[in-house]
Amino acid sequence: MKEERRRAILELVRESPPKTQRELAGELLRRGFQATQATVSRDLQELGLGRSRRGWGVGAAALDDLVLSVTQVEFMLVVRTAPGSAGMVARTIDESGLSGVAGTLAGDDTILVVLADRAAAQPLRRLLSA
Repeated sequence: MKEERRRAILELVRESPPKTQRELAGELLRRGFQATQATVSRDLQELGLGRSRRGWGVGAAALDDLVLSVTQVEFMLVVRTAPGSAGMVARTIDESGLSGVAGTLAGDDTILVVLADRAAAQPLRRLLSA
C-alpha cells in the first residue's frame, strides 16, 4: 500500500503539482488512498520532493523556482534558496554526482557548497539553473 501511495504521489506532482500537503492528501483520497498529513509529509520527504512556487516538485525540476541566487567566494558557493528549501536543494546537489563538489552545509534558506576548485562552480551553476 505504501509503495502504491508513493507512486500515486509521484504521478500527481508530475501531472499538476499540488500547492499544499492538504491538497495532495485530498487528491490521494480521490484515488482511494487514505493518508494523514503526517504520512503525506513523511512520504514527500522520503521521496526527495520539495516545494516551489508552483507546488510540490521532483528534485531538479523544482530547483529553478527554489534557488534565488548563487555567489562564488573562492572555492565555495553561497546558494540562497526559498525559505525552508535549502535542505532539499543541498540533497539534490549532493546526489548529483558532480565531481568538483566536496560537500554541502544547509541551513533554512542558505547553502554553503565547498568545491574542489574554482572550475567546479560552472557545472554546479548549470545544475542549479536547470
